[in-house]
Amino acid sequence: MLKNYFTIAINNLLKNKLYSVINIIGLAIGLAAFLLIALYVQNELSYDRHWEKADLIYRINNVRNEDSGQDISESTSGLLLPALKKYFPEDIEFGTRIMRNDGEIQIGDKRHEADFAGVDEDFIRMFQVNVLRGSLNDLLHSPNNIALSEKCAILYYGDRDPIGEVITLRDIPYKVTVVYRFISPKTVLNIPGFSLLDDSKLPDFMRSWDASSPETYVRFKETTDIKKIITRLPNFIDKIIPVNRPLESGQKLSDVLSLLPQKIRDIYFHPYDPDTRQTRIGNRTVIAVYITISLLVLIIGCINFVILTTAKATQRAREVAMRKVVGARFKQLFIQFLGESLLITFLAFLISIAITELVLPFFETLMDLELTVPYTSPENYLFALLLISLVGISGGLYPAFILSRFSPARALKANQTTEANGSFKLRNVLVVFQFTASIGLIIATSVAFFQLQYASKHDPGFNPDNLLVVEKIYKQDITNHRKTLQQELLKLPEVINAGLSSKQPSSDEGLTVGGRLRPKTSSLKQGQEKSINGMFVDYDFFNTYEISLLSGRFFSRNLDQEEPAFNFFGPPNTNNEEIKDKRLIINLAAAEQLGYASPDEAVGKILVSGNPDTPYYREYTIIGVVENSQFRDLRLKSGAEIYQLSPGSTYFLTVKYKGKYKAALKEVKKVWHEVVGDIPFNSGNVKQNMAAIFVQEKRENKVLISFSLLAIFIACMGLFGMAAFTVERRVKEIGLRKVMGAKVKDIVNFLGWNFLKPVLISNVIAWPVAIFAMQNWLERFPYRFHSMFMIPICLGSGFIALVIAWFTVAGNTKRVAKSRPIKALRYE
Repeated sequence: MLKNYFTIAINNLLKNKLYSVINIIGLAIGLAAFLLIALYVQNELSYDRHWEKADLIYRINNVRNEDSGQDISESTSGLLLPALKKYFPEDIEFGTRIMRNDGEIQIGDKRHEADFAGVDEDFIRMFQVNVLRGSLNDLLHSPNNIALSEKCAILYYGDRDPIGEVITLRDIPYKVTVVYRFISPKTVLNIPGFSLLDDSKLPDFMRSWDASSPETYVRFKETTDIKKIITRLPNFIDKIIPVNRPLESGQKLSDVLSLLPQKIRDIYFHPYDPDTRQTRIGNRTVIAVYITISLLVLIIGCINFVILTTAKATQRAREVAMRKVVGARFKQLFIQFLGESLLITFLAFLISIAITELVLPFFETLMDLELTVPYTSPENYLFALLLISLVGISGGLYPAFILSRFSPARALKANQTTEANGSFKLRNVLVVFQFTASIGLIIATSVAFFQLQYASKHDPGFNPDNLLVVEKIYKQDITNHRKTLQQELLKLPEVINAGLSSKQPSSDEGLTVGGRLRPKTSSLKQGQEKSINGMFVDYDFFNTYEISLLSGRFFSRNLDQEEPAFNFFGPPNTNNEEIKDKRLIINLAAAEQLGYASPDEAVGKILVSGNPDTPYYREYTIIGVVENSQFRDLRLKSGAEIYQLSPGSTYFLTVKYKGKYKAALKEVKKVWHEVVGDIPFNSGNVKQNMAAIFVQEKRENKVLISFSLLAIFIACMGLFGMAAFTVERRVKEIGLRKVMGAKVKDIVNFLGWNFLKPVLISNVIAWPVAIFAMQNWLERFPYRFHSMFMIPICLGSGFIALVIAWFTVAGNTKRVAKSRPIKALRYE
């Protein structure tokens, strides 16, 4: 019997080649889209799940509770881990600090950029590695031994064996004893090399509760109740950590400072620290959107099967009737037609695998990922079987039910249609759904595209053209050459200006400073200050970036004295002159936040911090107010900023040049090596950095475009098939209309309009849904185009869908309408 079912199914596919191709290709494209997204989702959800007892590994985040909200950082005190182990001995199984050593290493006479880490011995117990060369036991013998990742070993030594070679980092020699590879590259740790921390030789900042530098990871025991740990952490803070800041009356340290344990597997999606070392950051919302879109494309493919199978039902009615006459039962027919659906799905799945392999390299480039189809995983074969079953049954259930219940008496009557009116209505509903989804995707794609264009062209408050940033000038070997480098660059004919700053536009790297300030003459008291972020700059910063002065003046070499390095709202100082003779420039947003009605009113006013009776008290005179500038991420609204004159605290040297970027870069790099030596040169282009902010959104938009095209293509395939069948059924009617004088254009318009009505209805449904969804999406942007612009976008998207549908239907209809009436009227 199964062989008979299979033979009938194959014969039916070959007999109706056009509809078989439409069904199979439509499903194959939908399945391929779903498989690509499944590979992407699997990759995203696999980060840091491969460690032994990964559910018990936590990173301890440092949290400062401010009036404006929580400031969460991955950096903690070097004293935190030993204190936690001592306070929670029954709960913590292993713990490690990861102290990043960002700097240059020297190998022979060559220097390289490096981001090695110092770790505790428990690191190799918590995070498993595959040892490719050397021995971890050798690494544990001395803190001056170092383990290199496979990638770094190849980069530094090529094909040579690095074991026993010496690497110099911060004037300390390290011997390479291990070459390793993490058991999976999907981790947020991103450590190219590590050595053991030597507790007896830790730097001073690692021995202080005031400084935050290493990351702290712990692995709790299986018996540990994490909720109880969290409830005990405030007591730990108040009992163990010394108070090193002014507190209000009755306030405890745990009121302003807290610790937040975070599962390592959650860090990829919620890194908290904007200055994260992660090369990628996950987004669960994006994953959900991609899954939804891929399901829509797959459902559209399934709908094609339902539409075409029910449309062709009349041609199989006699077959069903004859089978019933000779004794076939409803159950047998139902299984046969459902089996045909599963066969079509299976064939489509095989083709979808080929499509996936063909498209995968382009998809990897688009998503900036490395993906492979896991053919060796038994779980994936089970997933494939389940997917084929679900798609085959969901797509074929209704057609199988319709085909199996035909009445033999009605089907065998001459000149009688066997199609129920309900089937016709269902097909129209399904077509409406297909085009509603397709039009919605087109609208979403268009809104995303125009918003990205709008946001990327938003005025940042400075001139981003022809700005080249020399990075990492804060490093020990460079700081002494900072001013010389600036002066030599200014001598170049290509250089217009050069300014120093602790931040660069559109980057989380650098030094963001800030404090709590209030006007001296206001009624605000200590604890009621306004929290304002700030930057360290030099005399030429504002002219280099061309930031407009609204009132007052810029910093002057003749009038203003530079502040010591890293002394912003710094430690107590008893020198009264140094406390009071401080000057600031603020932006317009800061002036408004501090309560000044205009920039002119703010100039000359004094801002204070702290209580006059304590050594934390500071006074700052406002000498100028400048226009707001967007140094933050363009996805964040520009806020209040203050600027302090401290060239020694800067991280970046920005060069304003004329001419071509590559020519200027070449000259700047040449001066760098002449002044600094062979220290690696790092630079960036401000305009390119700003454009790179929206790389994730642009990637999402490209995926939307791709899936929108797939959705509209599959929907049009179904519309084409249904139109072809409808025209085939109405051949005699078309012939009679031509005999009666109807023109080809009239016939095409008459039949085409019947197929355009569902598309028009789809527009009515898709527009409000898409507008609502995209308005929510636009909320992530502080600078967005007016929502009224969505109306022409909806009209344009609807028009595109109508044009595509019209050409899909009209081509087939015109071909039949142009045929000679005699052929149509003789057709049987």
